[in-house]
Amino acid sequence: MGYIEETGVAQHYRDIRITPVYEGTNGIQAMDLVGRKLPMRAGGAIADYLAGIEATAAELSGAGGDLATIGKHLADAHASLRQATDWLLANGLADPNNALAGASPYLRMCGIVTGGWLLARLAKAAQARLDAGEGDAGFLRQKIVTARFYADQMLPQAAGLVAAVTAGPADLLEATL
Repeated sequence: MGYIEETGVAQHYRDIRITPVYEGTNGIQAMDLVGRKLPMRAGGAIADYLAGIEATAAELSGAGGDLATIGKHLADAHASLRQATDWLLANGLADPNNALAGASPYLRMCGIVTGGWLLARLAKAAQARLDAGEGDAGFLRQKIVTARFYADQMLPQAAGLVAAVTAGPADLLEATL
């Protein structure tokens, strides 16, 4: 039915539309990610990022219950992101067209996995507070439900982006106006 003005949601929707434009378009940000950020410290910066995700996934996978489910999905998404990252580091540095051709799906993949990682960490903290008997139990349980939903519904999309990241530039370069 859309958004009604009385709730304030419509204003948030209008405000969020600017985020792809801030600091340049998504395409420019994607090219910056693969062209400048990915090669930083010979791939060391992205390796640190991936290590953090992997550690959280491993910790949650052994936790049992909802946290284990979240950890499994995060581990799978991490594996997809690592595969795409390794391909870009191996092929994109040698031929920038390889990196640029996969830049936008790679940025999207990073966003999806980062969202899952942050929600997984939030779920872990919520579970720790629940176990300690602290805070609003209903609110904390909903944090875990939100993380589980994201893990179940959004994180699997990362695997579907690997092929787009690693396809290379052949079709793009062959296309004409």
